[in-house]
Amino acid sequence: MTTWREQLAFAPLATFDRGEEVGRRLRYAIELGVLEDGTQLPSENELAARMGVSTLTLRAALADLRGRGLLETRRGKGGGSFVKASTGDIIKAERESLMAYSLDDLRDIRDYWVFLAGSAAAAAAERSGRLSLGRLASMAVKIEEAEDSAQAIRDDSRFHIELAASSGSVRLTREEMAMQAEVGPLVWAAPAGYGNAAAEHASIVEAIRSGDGMLARALAEEHVRSDMNRVLDLRMSVDTSREESFPDPGKEERELALIGSFTELLADTASASIRSIEHAVHVQLGSKRQGDSSDLDAIYDASRQTLEGAVPLLYGAGFLPDVSFGPAGAAWCHAPSGPQSLQRLVIDWDLYEGGTATWRPEDYGDGAVHISHAYLDANGSNENIVTFSKAVFVGEQMVGIVAADVLVRGIQSQLEPHLRALSPNTCLVDQNDVIIATNTGRFMGGIYSPAQYAGKQIDLHAMPWRLFVGTPTPGSPGE
Repeated sequence: MTTWREQLAFAPLATFDRGEEVGRRLRYAIELGVLEDGTQLPSENELAARMGVSTLTLRAALADLRGRGLLETRRGKGGGSFVKASTGDIIKAERESLMAYSLDDLRDIRDYWVFLAGSAAAAAAERSGRLSLGRLASMAVKIEEAEDSAQAIRDDSRFHIELAASSGSVRLTREEMAMQAEVGPLVWAAPAGYGNAAAEHASIVEAIRSGDGMLARALAEEHVRSDMNRVLDLRMSVDTSREESFPDPGKEERELALIGSFTELLADTASASIRSIEHAVHVQLGSKRQGDSSDLDAIYDASRQTLEGAVPLLYGAGFLPDVSFGPAGAAWCHAPSGPQSLQRLVIDWDLYEGGTATWRPEDYGDGAVHISHAYLDANGSNENIVTFSKAVFVGEQMVGIVAADVLVRGIQSQLEPHLRALSPNTCLVDQNDVIIATNTGRFMGGIYSPAQYAGKQIDLHAMPWRLFVGTPTPGSPGE
């Protein structure tokens, strides 16, 4: 029978970069004790099938693990690949695991895990009258007895998997198992001890026992969010700890000026790209008010040329024709993997309705460049972005919209060194109070509430954004 440890370590991989991920998954499962010393791995064919990778990909990962001294091969009857207990530093392994993730990756993991845990707890509460909760209750407090990080990971993972199983959903349980295989090392990389975990687990179980689905969901979500917020803070602090810190009374003023300069550069770059593409539209169309596919191709070439010098500040730019323009389509170039990946974005117009898109203002008649709030561009770039846009007119007829996209995670990445130099809980906020950059994990992806958390407020002239420097009252936005 497959053990829970094997289910965690060998869960199918969901990422596209499976060659790197399979080795990392197995490595940390061994180093952190999920796969214990002496455990025999399944055959290569079986393990490749279980993890959803090719045999060649798996074989390369196993060879790397043998090179690291984490696996040994035994010949003859009863032979195979066996786990060798890690002799390295567990904390070092946890930190290395953490540094493999970007802040945006961790935020996305947090939000998805919150959804999984909350949904499982609510569903379990609805079924509480038909459940025997003794096993879940015993797992809830077992973490109190953990003697080290590896044991804490195992106890915490077992509780969350059992919580998912209590929902009655096989698919949800599989998702939670895959999530635990990924997040277990990360949660306990944040050195907060195990003190609150057992009490939080027990509270979730009690809410389920009482049949209170709303409370069970809220408690499970808060528990997971708190865990991952610690991880986000640790991920930021690892970078900060590498920098020497000396008293510098003028540093805050300089960092604030640099943040202001960045927003000005961002606005200027987007506006210049938009006007360049708008000029290409006018040159291509001349005085005619309709275009064809060849016109779109020529405008795309101009968009690509414009974007070449604007990445990584910009993620995409181009022209979205109005229905009166002629052929359906778009002349849109984007860079999904950096400056060397420029390519044409093919939009499925059956799924994407440009006329009601989040970034589209109600009135383009002022001829200005408009700046959207941060949003998830579903069925377009499928990224969290901010869009700059401007209508293009031939005579008095609007023929389409020229726009440029900026990645929210790119803003965080560019501003992170400057934000780290400012007071904790500093946040850059858009016109809808959505936090688009911060130096504190719990604020990432949240909604800022100035009435509760306001620090010193600075309006940024180049963008409709505000910077709140520090927050005297601790709290988590959007919770």
